[in-house]
Formats: sequence, structure tokens, C-alpha cells
Amino acid sequence: MSASIQEQLVEFLNSVTGQTITDSTELIDSGLLDSLTMMDLLVFVESDFEVRLDFQDIRPDLFKNPATISQLIAEQQAEQKKAA
Repeated sequence: MSASIQEQLVEFLNSVTGQTITDSTELIDSGLLDSLTMMDLLVFVESDFEVRLDFQDIRPDLFKNPATISQLIAEQQAEQKKAA
């Protein structure tokens, strides 16, 4: 059984930040999600979850914490599946 989107995100963010991240950790307000980490996160999301994020998807409210990012990924996957 594979890990959930949220679990994979938390594991990735723990590894790149060196901090203990939970599902509700505020990534932007805490300063954990700086520009370099954001680029790493976008590459991770697009490659590991096979979703293409548009410029309008890269907003502070959608990248607030692992839970909001997970929801964005699930919605993008559903839209792409529907379009296929």
C-alpha cells in the first residue's frame, strides 16, 4: 500500500527543511517554505504526483500547509483524470 499524498508531502518537507513538519504546519508564515524550498516542492509535486500546476495554482492559500497542498494535488489529479 502506498503512502497518502499528505504523508509523502510531509516526508518530503521533513527531508528538505530538516524540521519536523506535520499536516497543519504553517509553511509560509513560519518561513519554512522559502523560494528555494518552493522550487524543490514544485518539482517534487509535478514529478511524483504527475500533475501540472498552473501559475494561478501557486498561491499562498494553496501552499499554506501540507493539508492544503495535498488537497490541491488531489483536485488536479481528478481534473486530469476527467479530461483524459
